[in-house]
Amino acid sequence: MCNWVKKAQEILRSDGALVLATVVATKGSAPRRAGTKMLISDSQFVGTIGGGNLEYQVTSQARKLLEADGPGYLLQHYALGPLLEQCCGGTVDVMLERLDENNTAFLSQPETGYLETSYHDDGFVKSWLGDNAPDGVDCSPFAFFDSENQLTDDVKCLVVIIEQHEREKRPLYIFGAGHVGRAVVRALAPLAFDIVWIDSRMAEFPSDVPANSSIQVTEDYSSYVDAAPSDACFLVFTHSHQRDYEVIAKILARGDAAFCGLIGSATKRARFEKRLVQEGLVVEADLLGLTCPIGLADIEGNEPAIIAASVAAQLLGLRK
Repeated sequence: MCNWVKKAQEILRSDGALVLATVVATKGSAPRRAGTKMLISDSQFVGTIGGGNLEYQVTSQARKLLEADGPGYLLQHYALGPLLEQCCGGTVDVMLERLDENNTAFLSQPETGYLETSYHDDGFVKSWLGDNAPDGVDCSPFAFFDSENQLTDDVKCLVVIIEQHEREKRPLYIFGAGHVGRAVVRALAPLAFDIVWIDSRMAEFPSDVPANSSIQVTEDYSSYVDAAPSDACFLVFTHSHQRDYEVIAKILARGDAAFCGLIGSATKRARFEKRLVQEGLVVEADLLGLTCPIGLADIEGNEPAIIAASVAAQLLGLRK
């Protein structure tokens, strides 16, 4: 779930209280990894911890917690076997936290770096640690452990969670806001990419640009290639082959792109490669950094939605 903090703020405004469900530990086969979150209120839920009867039981328990007057948190252990009517075979530990006006001050603080949650006898405390995890704690991106820390003279900490607020987003520069560009941006909207979307035609951009995308209306495409950080990804599908060529030349000359994708056929690639070398803009070795055609080879179809799904899968594969 992208930015659960903002989603939690929205639900608190509409419903007054919610339960934050976090997968804190798994063993064996499990549907989601530690750190996965789900927000549950009386009227809605956002995110998923894996679906099935596990999620049904967690949702039911969360709504009981919303109605209860007792402790504001609960650690639940689930075996993914016959009792849960699931055959994964592993186990999942889920921490449920009731969030309301009494314990949500942390939501209004800057959401940056690591978030620490300390659980003790009379409640829990969440606080932002900044960009650096505590010394000696391996929590990239998530750590859950029993603790014997003495918080004060009379309060002993029982459990601690330290986590990164949000997975780091990969910078992605998309050149072109035509049919394929719009489809790709829609496909990547819920994923961990920080998109700079560039076109010279304001009218081509949709009115509902996703939150992870910023539009740039300009004729100067090259300046965005120059300004991109190292290890950025690039996708090029402008309305002009000449402009495609100019942008690709700049990207390949940098030599540090994590991905450089160009829409087009093998014939287009061959023509571009020949011209790039003849004009001395790149050397032969630089051409290895070009992906054209884009998308996974075993996915057929040239409809924008199919191209978008294929490209999204290709980019996600880079995270390995």
